Amino acid sequence: MDFDFLKNTVKRQQILYWQEEIPAAAQQNVSLHIAYGIDDNFVMPMGIAILSIIENNRQENFVFHVLTEELSENSIQLLAHIAKQQKTMICIHYIDSAIFEKLPSTDHFTKATYNRFLLPKVLQGITQRVIYLDADILCLGAISGLKMLDFAGKTAAVVQDIGPVAQRQVRKLGLKSPRYFNAGFLYIDIDRWEEQQISEKALEFSFANLGKLNWLDQDALNVVLEDKTRFIEECYDYIFDFGLPENAAVTALPEGTVFVHYAGRYKPWQQWCMHPLRQDFLNYRQLSPWADKPLLQPRNYKDMKKMAHSYRKTGEFFESLCWYAKYAWHKLKAI
Repeated sequence: MDFDFLKNTVKRQQILYWQEEIPAAAQQNVSLHIAYGIDDNFVMPMGIAILSIIENNRQENFVFHVLTEELSENSIQLLAHIAKQQKTMICIHYIDSAIFEKLPSTDHFTKATYNRFLLPKVLQGITQRVIYLDADILCLGAISGLKMLDFAGKTAAVVQDIGPVAQRQVRKLGLKSPRYFNAGFLYIDIDRWEEQQISEKALEFSFANLGKLNWLDQDALNVVLEDKTRFIEECYDYIFDFGLPENAAVTALPEGTVFVHYAGRYKPWQQWCMHPLRQDFLNYRQLSPWADKPLLQPRNYKDMKKMAHSYRKTGEFFESLCWYAKYAWHKLKAI
């Protein structure tokens, strides 16, 4: 399959900066380049994630990159507010994602999940290394330990995903190594990635296995990057699923957690996510342009069922009953 067109995937760029004019030395002394691949629905959590990185790393200078197909004018204004307020640079790269239209997606994994395939091509020549983060990852500590990380000749630094799902994917994908990584955190050596044509190979694998990959692009990356990754400490992508029963009584994250990844279907910006550990996210939200905006409200009967379930778990049974009634009514209307 010919992927030469990937070299011209960026349609245009927009740089949001805290000064009206960008000085020639704006990117000098940059500590790290950090990138996201999103659609307009994830601007809010991404913006709050950016603030959490800055707040915990005041001594560092960052450039944030956003790969997206399109953003609303309101989203751009809110990101510009963050850039000005925090005196940082946010570069928006508008990409042509037409090739992804033929790849599968879900409500949980949108087409934007494939944007990370394009990241090294977009940033080659701008930086040697970049940290890719999912928008549902919050920073809780200093990331200075990553600045001088030795890649040991590998293409990317990753964090092992543990648990039964990861082990199942190891078997299903036929990986030689027993380790499977979560692609929400990728620390990429861009030139090495490009030399090995990782994006092309991942896309080719994805098209050759349509409908067979449980975790879509993450599965593809685990296959094509096998033997090309350095596994680093779990603190750089600590996965916490609010919806798991075994996490219901958890009151603190492990000491030293740098990035917490809110994996799963319950997110801290949703009204029905009532776990006490969402407070970290809410604290950084108070520093953001979304501080006075309501949390995401239930949009359909599935969300209403989650709201009812959450109220039941917190012992608010009357509210739970009301939401179960709303859930039943809206589900009946949808049939």
